[in-house]
Parts: sequence; structure tokens; C-alpha cells
Amino acid sequence: MAESSREIGKSQRRDDILGAARALMREGGDPGFSMRTLAERAGVSIATPYNLFGSKQAILLGVLNADLVGYEQALSKLEADAIDVLFESQALVSQLINREPDFYRSMIAAVSRDGPEFRHMVSGPRYVLWKRLLGQATAAGLLADDIDPDAFAIATSQLMLANVLEWAKGALTLEEMEARNQYGLALSLLAVATDSSRAQIRERFREAERTLQSQWRTALAKRLRDGTLDEESREILADQIKTLHKEQEASS
Repeated sequence: MAESSREIGKSQRRDDILGAARALMREGGDPGFSMRTLAERAGVSIATPYNLFGSKQAILLGVLNADLVGYEQALSKLEADAIDVLFESQALVSQLINREPDFYRSMIAAVSRDGPEFRHMVSGPRYVLWKRLLGQATAAGLLADDIDPDAFAIATSQLMLANVLEWAKGALTLEEMEARNQYGLALSLLAVATDSSRAQIRERFREAERTLQSQWRTALAKRLRDGTLDEESREILADQIKTLHKEQEASS
């Protein structure tokens, strides 16, 4: 019984430390807190985090693994077929980020700074999850089964990761990040769609395309009004400007 009580206490202290680490990441938007600050926040001695986890990196990994568990639990509650789950998984990412943007910026910073071994420890389980979701769609006859599952999982996950990183840098709004992820995912899935899923995926593609067009034209109209569009940008965006002018004329 005494041993059981010690184990319960140890588990509680672990949870307290992980909760404190997440709170510090959320509040500071950066994983650079000290172990002393962490111990004070968790209400434990400075030695306890080292005794229970061994290193700060292990604590960060524990926080990120707990976050993944929460994400998987949310995914399991989705009432959708295997194709819609792929798209809804990206919508869920945006919802989670929207609740705690500073935590997720901090999480991305931690993964970026701590070297390839740590990145592999973080990305490995997430890759396995994404490959499993794609595999479920393939097993249901909704995606072609003659493609390399690892190559396709890597290509699509890296595409979406790039957009998340752009959001973290402040180059994209959360709304545009999600729309780009939905668009890129739909375009990739169309290449391996079966007759059973092609129309469903194409509708997702068109929906994402319309969303992106609306976002870009809203931003473009603002830049035109503000006079912040230089000549080079005008040349690059000539087709979008032409379409925008036509829409404005039609609505006037």
C-alpha cells in the first residue's frame, strides 16, 4: 500500500510538472523557461523534474506527447468517413491552435531548436498517425492501393507542415493556413482518388479554392485601397487584380 501511495504521488508530480511546462510555454510563447522556474510553478523542488524526467528535453517531449494524445482523442470522436476524417484532421489542427496559439508557437520553436534527434522523436508518432489515417482511406477503397504509402504520407504531411511553419512565423493567418492545407491535401488526394471518392474530394478541393480566392482578393483589395502594392507585386498578381476588378464592376 505504501509503495502504491508513492507511485500515485510520483504520477501526480509528473502531471504537475507537465502542466506547469505547458502553462509556461503558453504564457511565454517560447520553450526557453528555466528548470528553476518550472519547479516553482509546479510546486516541487528543483531536483524533482530531473529525478522524474532526467532532462528538460524529456519534459518538453512529455508535453508534446500529451498534446498528441489529446489530438488523437478528438479525432476518434469525429463522425465521418475515412476521406472526411483526413480533411477534418486539418480543421482540428486549426481549432486547437486557435485556442492556444502561443503554446503552439512555443511547441514549434522547441522542435526547431533542439536538433534532428528531438525532431524525430516528436515527428515520428505524428507521422505514424497520419499514415494510419491514409491507410484507413485506402483500406476502405477510397484511395488507390498501388502507391507507396510512406512516400505519399511523407509528401502530404510535409506540405501541410510547411503551412503551419509559415503561420508560426506570422506569414499566414490561421484561416489561410487551414485553407492552404485543405487545398493542398485535396489536390494531392485527387491524384490517388478512386471512383468512390473522386467527387467527394473534388468538392473539398473546390471549397478550399473558393476560400483561398476570397481570402486573397480581400487582402488584395485592401492593399490596392491602401496603395501598398508595388509595381512588381502588381505584375505578379495581374490575373488576380483583373478578376477582382471584374467582380467589383459586376457588383456595382
